[in-house]
Amino acid sequence: MRQYFNPKKFEFYKSKSIYEFLGIKWFKKYLITDGDLVRRWKNVKQISARNKDRFNELYKAERNTKKYEIIHLIFLLIFILIVGMEYENISTFNWVIILLINLYANIYPIFLQRYNRIRIIRVLTKNGYKSPYE
Repeated sequence: MRQYFNPKKFEFYKSKSIYEFLGIKWFKKYLITDGDLVRRWKNVKQISARNKDRFNELYKAERNTKKYEIIHLIFLLIFILIVGMEYENISTFNWVIILLINLYANIYPIFLQRYNRIRIIRVLTKNGYKSPYE
């Protein structure tokens, strides 16, 4: 399982992640329940800024990205199973709606967790801490 969560080479292009090209920053900003704008409005801090705990908080945040990614993967699989059972009864219009909902509710959140993990690992390694995948 650890190998799955380790960022892959194909997730990078030059100095950016592929998720940036897929619009993850826009998605992250406007996420309804937990986006950047909502956090700013509610004054929610995700990572403690205290110097001595900052890197422990980053390791904890990295573990949380895995937990949230697994949750969205499970819901994605459940979604695929349910749609697969009703395959013949779904119109083209409904397929498009279902695909868009799943893209917003599961696929982009998985991308977001992978993007956040890449960013966390980059901060850790630039500050002399080891990656959780070494």
